[in-house]
Amino acid sequence: MDTILNKLGLNLDEETKLTNDSTFCFGCHKDLSCYNECCGDLDIFLTPYDVLRMRGRLGLSSAEFISEYTEPVMHGESKLPFLKLKQGESGTCKFAAEEGCSIYEDRPLACRYYPIGFGIYKNEGAGGSDFYFLVKEAHCKGFAEKREWAVAEWRKTQEIDVYDDRNKAWVDVILNKKMYSPDLEPDEKSLKMFFMGSYEIDSFKSFVFESRFLEVFEVDDAELELLRNDEAELMEFAHRWLQYALFRKPTMKLRRS
Repeated sequence: MDTILNKLGLNLDEETKLTNDSTFCFGCHKDLSCYNECCGDLDIFLTPYDVLRMRGRLGLSSAEFISEYTEPVMHGESKLPFLKLKQGESGTCKFAAEEGCSIYEDRPLACRYYPIGFGIYKNEGAGGSDFYFLVKEAHCKGFAEKREWAVAEWRKTQEIDVYDDRNKAWVDVILNKKMYSPDLEPDEKSLKMFFMGSYEIDSFKSFVFESRFLEVFEVDDAELELLRNDEAELMEFAHRWLQYALFRKPTMKLRRS
């Protein structure tokens, strides 16, 4: 959280923290002189649902999308591997076109939030659990537009609630206090497990249906049908499996021996 705030030049003592009811004026359209400037010099971390939507839009396998459009980043505190959107040769997003984002309907969560930033405090002494703030970059002319939004309204029109719901179990994994223990050093098996359960939906599907997984875990027929045919449901199932595998949370049911 501190890294994000420092990069944006924000100071929590000076910046106004926003709630769902807070309002702001903003608009973005191709008649603005800054149009597409926010698509350069990117530092966008991808959520699992981002990867699922984007690679589905492009008709690529998980492995193909990860190789072509992302780069791995190790998070210093949790020591977990995450994915960041890879920039094009010019330093701009590979999906940025003259008319705008070429995958707009399936753009990442970070792009949907903009110009709102979202932060999570890691300790209660910092003043709460989570909050919003405006990201006012010098080049952006959008704040001069007259359209007023409430934060909750912005979230709804940008489908942020959909993304947050789909990523909820995964966020619980990455924010688990055990991942930030100075005494914890994830082994190679745990790191591979986390990466597969987070981003490699094709590999996870093979793991469920082509290994001894269903001999170990009890999954009813109705849910199995969903997992075979709905990748978003399979992704959320993978995140529940991670909660069990990494922290032994009761999110999976073992078969009786």
